[in-house]
Amino acid sequence: MLGSILKHFNHIWFVLVAAVLTTLLLNPEWLSRESIAQYLAGLGTMALLVYIALSLSRALLMIPCTPFVFAGGIAFPQWPLLVLLISVAGIVAGATLVYSFPSFGSYDDYLESKYPEKVALLKRKMQSPYAFWFVVGWSFFPLVPTDAICYVAGMAKMSYKKLISALLLGELPLVVAYIYIGVEAGEWLRTWLGI
Repeated sequence: MLGSILKHFNHIWFVLVAAVLTTLLLNPEWLSRESIAQYLAGLGTMALLVYIALSLSRALLMIPCTPFVFAGGIAFPQWPLLVLLISVAGIVAGATLVYSFPSFGSYDDYLESKYPEKVALLKRKMQSPYAFWFVVGWSFFPLVPTDAICYVAGMAKMSYKKLISALLLGELPLVVAYIYIGVEAGEWLRTWLGI
């Protein structure tokens, strides 16, 4: 039984991710920062543990960290440093997973055959002397998925330490800004709602 599950792990994982993503596409409001913060607030004392679990596991479903960082600022305005640490841990966990993932299930071969020019270009960037700064810039730009650059860095065999250092350098200013905006938005919402 276990051998059968392991043999078909890629298919099972693909179906699971597709089902969750389809559900989220049909219900996009579930991923709004307000929805996540409201869900966390409804959990009471378990909210922080659930927030940690969600932040660390969101990369399994390739969900961006941004809504979770905002939600953390909204839900836990009294602990911005803790939200920062949890968010950074979630980013590192997600980057580690995606960085390590390319060879699993031969997805690197699939991507290289499907998008040879794009993958080749990104690989060249990852193997250039400016790879560190390329990752910093990519991570700092909020409109591109950070997981994509981690995935290609794994395919290009970029040093893990170099990737994580560049990723954190690029992501930290954004995460701090998102937490600050989340805390301010949360305060405004609480004042407006009279909570």
